[in-house]
Amino acid sequence: MTITYQRNEISVRPFNMKLETLKNKTTAIWGFGIEGKATLAYLLARCPNMEIAVLCGADEVPDEHTKGVSFITVPVSVEVLNQFEVVVKSPGISPYQAPAKQAKCQLISSAALWFDNEKSGQVIAITGTKGKSTTAAMLTAVLEAMDFKVVLAGNFGLPLIQCTGSFDYVVLETSSYQAYDGSIKADIGVLLNLYSEHLNWHLTEQQYHHDKWRLLRQSKRVLLNAADENSTKMLQIEPLRKRPDYYGNQHGFYELNGVLMYQDKALVSAYGWQLKGQHNLHNAAAVCAIVLMLGLDIKMAINAIKQFQPLPHRLQLVAESNGVKFINDSISSTPHSTFAAMGTVDPSRTILLVGGFDRGVDWQWWVEAIEVHPPKMIICSGENSKKIHQLVLNQQIKTQCIKQPNLKQAVEYAKDQAKPGDTVLLSPGAPSFDAFDDYQQRGQKFSQWIQQ
Repeated sequence: MTITYQRNEISVRPFNMKLETLKNKTTAIWGFGIEGKATLAYLLARCPNMEIAVLCGADEVPDEHTKGVSFITVPVSVEVLNQFEVVVKSPGISPYQAPAKQAKCQLISSAALWFDNEKSGQVIAITGTKGKSTTAAMLTAVLEAMDFKVVLAGNFGLPLIQCTGSFDYVVLETSSYQAYDGSIKADIGVLLNLYSEHLNWHLTEQQYHHDKWRLLRQSKRVLLNAADENSTKMLQIEPLRKRPDYYGNQHGFYELNGVLMYQDKALVSAYGWQLKGQHNLHNAAAVCAIVLMLGLDIKMAINAIKQFQPLPHRLQLVAESNGVKFINDSISSTPHSTFAAMGTVDPSRTILLVGGFDRGVDWQWWVEAIEVHPPKMIICSGENSKKIHQLVLNQQIKTQCIKQPNLKQAVEYAKDQAKPGDTVLLSPGAPSFDAFDDYQQRGQKFSQWIQQ
């Protein structure tokens, strides 16, 4: 059976991912990062006599070769891909661009292998443009506090293909890259919000929203944010077969004036837990709604949520020196997350560091949104710094907006300009790939430069 989507003329062909079928196919792994390495280890363990090719860069080839594994380091082309019947593609490789779009081989994900061969317990898959890492980690902490055997996997946590044990729950933090092909078949699919993101991968905002939505279409039960307009629009455009559950309104869990509520009952105030920001109370509301869907003890959940600690690189206070606070929010990869971070500080005393890899997202709305309460200073660096800097200047916002060649120089300039009572906030609103391996390295470098 072939299901064809007109948006980018990509076909998603359901395929039997049972290992008995796969080991008789000529197979390659495309991409040799964390997930690619995990996939290779999995296939070698489960199919020890299987011959596997790895398509990667020459600098990624290990010194010691495993029997039956060959490494192909030439540039990946349609011809290279079509040597194989099945190619296990890393999530970062877009299927909407050459050579993947033209290839005739079957492109699959390691998630497809896991669901057809290893699925254990109930899978709760959480996606959204922002908040999914914190929500997934918070839910994991709640379930662990209830003495369930839980694993946090996916885009944040262990690669799913490594989760080969027996679990009560698998909490799967799911990116649009992982959801697009429909291979994730969750017991509960959760969509926190929909904005514009990853346009370099999905090509259009419509395709990005559609690919996120694929997760819900494949889930047994669905949880939506009633306060998210784009989710409501998608439900009208692509109705689901099952009726969704909701959070974010007064019929369930929601945030009101800095308080987590359930209907008319106050549960947690902004001062009653470890996290900052109204957006994190929205994340807590989603966690509580999932607990309710699972039929578990909500009082135990609230107690665990109150103890939950901020994750590294997420509004993390890394230093306080001479009356100046330095906050690392390197996980911020969208303008929406940067705007949410601004809600946790006094803008008039905040020096904001923004910019990074340009994924083609719209910053104009952000510039307009901060105009009423702008930060004391905006320092732009990274690949999209020129664009952000120009938008701020065009808007004639009453703030200083400075452009620096790189993040290190931006940090040094911020340190020089900060006065006692100020906050230096790294909340880039963009990925790190233009200058760093990932957001963790960017956050670590920020902390290192601050300590210096």
